Amino acid sequence: LSFLLIHILLHGALARNSQVSSSIGIASYRDDYDDKAVQKPLIYNHADEFKFQRFQSPTSIKKALRLSDEKKYYVGKDGRKGYVSSKKLGGDWVLARSEQVAVKTTTRAVLQAYLNGALQEKWNKKEVLKCIMSCKSYKGQQSSLGKELLSKRRTAIGKNTGKYYQQDLVLKSQRIITSKTGIMKYTQTIAIDQIGSDNFCAIIKLQDDAPSSTATRCKPFDSLLVHVGLVQDGDDVKIYANGVMKVNRKVVPNLIVFDASGIAGSMAGKGTLWLAAHFEEKRRKRLKM
Repeated sequence: LSFLLIHILLHGALARNSQVSSSIGIASYRDDYDDKAVQKPLIYNHADEFKFQRFQSPTSIKKALRLSDEKKYYVGKDGRKGYVSSKKLGGDWVLARSEQVAVKTTTRAVLQAYLNGALQEKWNKKEVLKCIMSCKSYKGQQSSLGKELLSKRRTAIGKNTGKYYQQDLVLKSQRIITSKTGIMKYTQTIAIDQIGSDNFCAIIKLQDDAPSSTATRCKPFDSLLVHVGLVQDGDDVKIYANGVMKVNRKVVPNLIVFDASGIAGSMAGKGTLWLAAHFEEKRRKRLKM
């Protein structure tokens, strides 16, 4: 949903298999989507109470967010393309979403691209100055990240589970009316769950207790929760991003009409569509060889 951004390119085999991915830090694993878990719906004027349940299918998320099929197809000058939409949720809360298809690739390759800081900076150079990602263990992190994100099957499914990513972002100064925000810094966490051999879900949230050295008071939003679903569909990957966020009015004033292409909405709007463009670019290069 996003200028979702990072520093380390994770290496490893991209071939599909039934094992938990060894090249990507996984929070936890299930054989199938968790149909028994009830994903509570998003209610207007109560966005602050909403949470994404883990291991939910794109269909389950769409139903919980009460999404209609009203969405616009967007094609950017840089090649990004896909469906986007946004709507107000009451107060300063906004829902932004996108749907795109990465051609001729795998879900693991999409994750590796998503976790590549150089690619994030390349495709979001208008907003992003720098991004750094580090893979961390949930051990000892219950207080800040929540027990619900801990893997209960780490020992059974491999040493590369029970992990999450910390993403430190530095954004360029943005002009607001007659002034500028100054350089903005903040930290977010990314927890990736694997479903079966090929599908993944990621939950991205703002790290509220980030040290002052990695966060500034001025940032695009006061609250952020994004769900990204990756589904292998034959030779292609379907990517669904949905973000529920509270706009920081110091950065996005009331005088400015919220747009999903803006700095806040781009977390789950047009800003995420670079993934489709990236893999289309790779496909064209292969054809020229």
